Amino acid sequence: MSGIIEVYVVNAFVEDNRGGNPAGVVINGTSLTEPQMQSIAAELGYSETAFILPSKKADYRVRFFTPTNEVDFCGHATVGAFATLYHLGKIDAGEYTQQTGAGVLKVEVSPEGRITMQQVLPQFGDEYAAEDVAKLLGLSAEDILATGLPVQAVSTGLMDVIVPVTDERQLLEMTPDLEAIKAFNARTKTGALHVFALTPTESDISAKCRNFAPLLGIDEESATGSAAGALASYLHIFQGGKYRYLFEQGELLNRRSLLWASVDSDGGKITAVQVGGLSDKPQRIPFMLEADA
Repeated sequence: MSGIIEVYVVNAFVEDNRGGNPAGVVINGTSLTEPQMQSIAAELGYSETAFILPSKKADYRVRFFTPTNEVDFCGHATVGAFATLYHLGKIDAGEYTQQTGAGVLKVEVSPEGRITMQQVLPQFGDEYAAEDVAKLLGLSAEDILATGLPVQAVSTGLMDVIVPVTDERQLLEMTPDLEAIKAFNARTKTGALHVFALTPTESDISAKCRNFAPLLGIDEESATGSAAGALASYLHIFQGGKYRYLFEQGELLNRRSLLWASVDSDGGKITAVQVGGLSDKPQRIPFMLEADA
């Protein structure tokens, strides 16, 4: 296949139309092969690109590609994909479903353009020694242990390792060893390290975050929707059952992002996880697919 394809870039989880995490969105890629999708995602170079396709199981099938490989689910690219459809007038405000590698998930579009997505119920994976993970981030073990919280893999679509640190200064000043993180994620079959610091109780922000996924071709990401669901689930279990969260990410990348997350539970068991946010207006990118792509 060669020719013009409809490619957009949209920033997801923006604050006042600023910041956010850019995602590629391809809305007429039905005839694309998997190698072509991967090639397009690599050429665009965003942390994820979403390909919106027909589905027999849902309103849309959405496939997500990093610059290096396909992943089951991506939060910010989901927000970007449905925001693009909404701003282009291809869908109205309402409820939709998307078929993803993580399953069929609900997506709600508000009249203001806020996208709220269902995530799969959390899976809590292995715990890891603070001493081992601290080395990957240029921290001491005490910087993690002093929080009283575990270092644990959690997935609401992608398995990330949730790492607590004691304060915002440590979060901003730590020095991640990306090659070591890449090797750690490969060895543990996880996707990223999602590092967070809780904020003072009087703050509207629940936690500030940084996300490192070099194994997926993403050194650091400015907003990670899948990890927001995992972190909300983690905090709900280990911090006493809060239900609503607001996370900030991307400060050091000069792309401050805000991610809303909510957790429902019954009898201590999590029954639903949702993550939402706003996007700016999608921008069309001139893109010609080469015949051999």
